[in-house]
Amino acid sequence: MKKIMSLKEEFKIKDQILKHRLETLLKSLMDETGIDMWIVIGDEYNEGPCLKTLLPSTFFNARKQSIIIFYNTGDTVEKMIVSKPDFTIAEFYEPVLLKPPHFDFEVFYSTFATQYDLETIRALPVEDTYECLNRIIKERNPKNIAINYSELSPFSDGMSHTNYQHLKNNLDQSFHSKLISSEQLTLRWLETRTDLEMTYMKKVVDKTREIIHKGYSRNIITPGKTTIGDLRFYLMETAMSIGMVPWFDATIWIRRIGHPHLEKDAEIILEGDLLHCDFGVKYLGLCSDVQEMAYIKSINDDALIHDYETVHSSCQRLQDLVIKNFKEGLTGNEILQNALDEAKDIPGAMVYTHPIGFYGHGPGPTIGQFSNQTFVSGMGEYPLHNNTCYALELCVRQYVKTLDMTILYGQEIDILFKNNHVVFFSGRQEKLHII
Repeated sequence: MKKIMSLKEEFKIKDQILKHRLETLLKSLMDETGIDMWIVIGDEYNEGPCLKTLLPSTFFNARKQSIIIFYNTGDTVEKMIVSKPDFTIAEFYEPVLLKPPHFDFEVFYSTFATQYDLETIRALPVEDTYECLNRIIKERNPKNIAINYSELSPFSDGMSHTNYQHLKNNLDQSFHSKLISSEQLTLRWLETRTDLEMTYMKKVVDKTREIIHKGYSRNIITPGKTTIGDLRFYLMETAMSIGMVPWFDATIWIRRIGHPHLEKDAEIILEGDLLHCDFGVKYLGLCSDVQEMAYIKSINDDALIHDYETVHSSCQRLQDLVIKNFKEGLTGNEILQNALDEAKDIPGAMVYTHPIGFYGHGPGPTIGQFSNQTFVSGMGEYPLHNNTCYALELCVRQYVKTLDMTILYGQEIDILFKNNHVVFFSGRQEKLHII
């Protein structure tokens, strides 16, 4: 498979996505959550899950310490970064640390930032990072100052203890009472997808399924020779060769007569095997997560294929029942319970659907867990919001007469929830793959 696009094109799109989110999404989320000022602090290689999504493509990591400030003026959101001018970051955030200590500003501005008025810079006082932060807060006098700490979700808990202590110790005492958790704003920022992102997410899921379908063929699988390890590394290496990055170790499982679950890499794939693939990638900052099933054709197996297709139909019906119960405002636990109540006639129905987006297992309502089909505390009580995406992950555990054993039959496909309606980004596995 050929590379999807050049690195230059990839960076351009990632930056377009970030700019679009900052311009079209941020203010509405700050309004929704009642946040006046949001300060996001992280360090190089220890950015926290939120700061990573705020950095442009040229920032593979934070530059030393990064402090980004958002202030809701009522009409717009000011976007600032506590740093000296940088031609890459200035496209996204206004640098506000113009004259830090131990900094030869005459050489810097005359060489790298000539658009700045050097006379104005000379007249500014020297200020360190926290003096700058105090000045910005004092000038704007926000009602509240949200920072990234949370007991509910690690996605909202990205500020390190050290940075929290430094902030408290260096922030003017009069601002301390304004500090609040950015928990809801951070979760809403991370889980919400824009129309532009949805366009590219479809492409990511399309390509993920295309790789799986190429792997599920006799061009790649030679029964009696190809191993589980061969196939799963084919999936990951193919993705990496076209610019995608697997966000978890691809999985291949075998269900075989007398063996309901085989997963060691050395296991050789045979005719008559049922294959279960779990594979997901990250590209353009967006994740996919897909599970599909395939059967390796043998002889005199029409009855077995019929039984497998019956189980597949049960799994597909369970998908329909879950998405039928996606309603804005319902919690993950309510969606889980409603779907399972309607699926009581489906043997072994299990639901463990999770949010997906910037992260494969992302923030948002948890809709069941493989080991918990009753009540998930914490994010299970989080409500379903508009413009969010999910890996519709579930399975049935059913008896297959021709095998004389019970098997787990899984499916996972990425979906978008928009305007109380579920959309499959790239369709779904309508029928069992026959190889």
